[in-house]
Amino acid sequence: APLINIRHNKEIQLSSAISVGTLPSRLHTLLLGALVMSNVVYCTLLDYGQMPRAALIAELRGRSGHLAVINMLALILFAARNNPLIPVLAVSFDTFNLFHRWIGRIIVLESLVHVIAWWVNNENAVGYNGIMEVLMYDGFAQCGIAAMSAMLFILVHSPSPIRHAFYEIFLHAHQILAIVALGAVAGHIQIHNLPQKPIIYTIIGIWVSERLLRIARLIYYNVSFRGFSKVYVEALDGGACRVTFNIRRPFITPPGRHIYAYIPSVSLWMSHPFSVAIASNNEMPCEFTPTHSPAPSVFGSTGDCAKEISKIPTHSVSCIMAARSGMTRKLYHRARMSPQGVYICRAFIEGPYGSGEPLDSYGTVLLIAGGAGITNQLSHMHHLIQGWAAGTNVTQKLIIVWSVRTLDQLQWARAWLERLSRMERDGRELQIVTYVSQLPRGEESTGPEEVQIRSGRAPIGKLVEVEVEERIGAMSIGVCGPGALADDVRKASRAVMNRGKVDFWEEAFTW
Repeated sequence: APLINIRHNKEIQLSSAISVGTLPSRLHTLLLGALVMSNVVYCTLLDYGQMPRAALIAELRGRSGHLAVINMLALILFAARNNPLIPVLAVSFDTFNLFHRWIGRIIVLESLVHVIAWWVNNENAVGYNGIMEVLMYDGFAQCGIAAMSAMLFILVHSPSPIRHAFYEIFLHAHQILAIVALGAVAGHIQIHNLPQKPIIYTIIGIWVSERLLRIARLIYYNVSFRGFSKVYVEALDGGACRVTFNIRRPFITPPGRHIYAYIPSVSLWMSHPFSVAIASNNEMPCEFTPTHSPAPSVFGSTGDCAKEISKIPTHSVSCIMAARSGMTRKLYHRARMSPQGVYICRAFIEGPYGSGEPLDSYGTVLLIAGGAGITNQLSHMHHLIQGWAAGTNVTQKLIIVWSVRTLDQLQWARAWLERLSRMERDGRELQIVTYVSQLPRGEESTGPEEVQIRSGRAPIGKLVEVEVEERIGAMSIGVCGPGALADDVRKASRAVMNRGKVDFWEEAFTW
């Protein structure tokens, strides 16, 4: 449930250029509140009546420092892409990322209390000059101050407006400062052989192991005796790229998963998450790739590009990348400037990642998408239609609702939708409705019988109401798209949940 009214994933904008993030859900707020209050209690529940002032401050220093180290376990684990709690609990990385941010703030505050308590007692004991001498020659104190300084820099540069405005810079700085802070804390503990030594080395072990696992994934999918993976980036009208990674080994993934893409020629060693639309194994990638697009098609072109495409391996992962800023904008411009609108380069993928179960047990599935959010819903659609042919799900009715601004944006996935709609359905019902907000009325049209194009904004409340009334069996309602759309679907879904078995889920990735 949303915290206030209906707002949850719609970003809070101070201006068109400044965003302060999103509101946590009601459950998230309760859990975060409990986390903050428990740490406050653990730090401040001291024997104020019996202990001398110096001993009281020393106790506060010890507790705050110990809690900061303990909380680092969750901080590192929750930030990990290979967090084992994600599949075990079926909780999204987005939720763990929210808790990662708040735990980080708690750690910085506890570390600050730890340093201030140390400073107060030492100033009373040796004075300001004595503290300066300690900081000049004592490695124990130097490591502590270095860790505190790195944490403060992380806190200063990580508020949402800065994070969103300078994301690439933030990511580089955040990773470097995190390594500095972790190393300095380890040195601080090691020098005096403090009791927290097993904890900090466990934390370092988790971080190193997770990085090694990510490297192993990169090597497995992208490196073979035939060479390295490549990416084919096709610039599309409407400000997006259709991206196909041609990898070295089969990519087996449940629906609704995402990958991290490394494209060194555009973003060096940095990676960015993208939902998987179609994963093709042991078949030509063009099986689900448009061949009649207004933008030059990577699989429908001729000449040198076509000769290059003919060498594509049979294992591929396809995504849609909306050109926003940073890496995606650079990639779009490179593709636009390339011959025939196709940019080809070396690239690597890491994944699959994500949570959630397939929708095979629902009689009715309503998938709603906005803009590039159709990518996530395509994977569910593909999985369900394949299941119809194989007889592996009970879904009787599948409805896809896709909302875009312009007709150009329909080309991002229209051919995929039309191709999937022609697959064997074994008598099951399939509806695909696309809403184009800037399409003049009277220009609605249809592709295949199941694909409809309508003008205006999608009437979310009415659509959900109608489909719930006409549902077959249990119903799943899923949304992937802009925050405002997700909040509207959440509101409409909550209004009908008392009418039977209706489940709502949301695919989001907020920073």
